[in-house]
This record gives sequence, structure tokens and C-alpha cells, in this order.
Amino acid sequence: MIGHVAALREVSASSTATEALLAQIEDRLTDGYAWALNGDAWSMRFEQRLYELGSKPLVGVDDCDYRTLAPAYLRFRRELAALRRELGALRRERDRLLADWRASSG
Repeated sequence: MIGHVAALREVSASSTATEALLAQIEDRLTDGYAWALNGDAWSMRFEQRLYELGSKPLVGVDDCDYRTLAPAYLRFRRELAALRRELGALRRERDRLLADWRASSG
């Protein structure tokens, strides 16, 4: 998703505002924020599960499992933050294009 948002942002930066481009940006923002919200929900469930695992003695699970999960979780959180940054940049680009479009048609 990050790549799709970044690619559209690059296209929009060198394009003039059209209804089609603005609609494409709105669709990508909607999809991107849905992904981010889904990621937040997954992250909360994951954190809750880790808390539950950490609060009771584990039978047959060693520290290796935590060492494997932690880096993957942190990578996911970094990617989610990067997606939100790209979405913010695309939203600002949409606002700029929308202002230009209104100025040229008004």
C-alpha cells in the first residue's frame, strides 16, 4: 500500500488537477486509511496477546519466540507509521490540487 500511495503522490505532484485525478486520490486515501485502521486493530490485538502471554507461565515456549516476534512487530509498526506519513503527504497534495482546480474553474 505504501508504494501505491507514494506512486500516486509522485504522479499528482507533476499533474494538473482533474476530476479523475482527484477521485483517484480520494479512493487511494480511503483505501490507505482503511489499511492503517486495520493495522491499528491488528496491532492492538497483538499487543493484548503478548500481554496475556507475558502474564502467565508458558509451558514449552522459550525466549526465542519473543525474540522472533518482537522484531516482526516493530517492523510492522514502522511500516504502519510510514504508511500514515505517505497518506498525510498525499492528503496535502490533494488539498493543493483541489485549491488549484477550484481557482482555475471559478
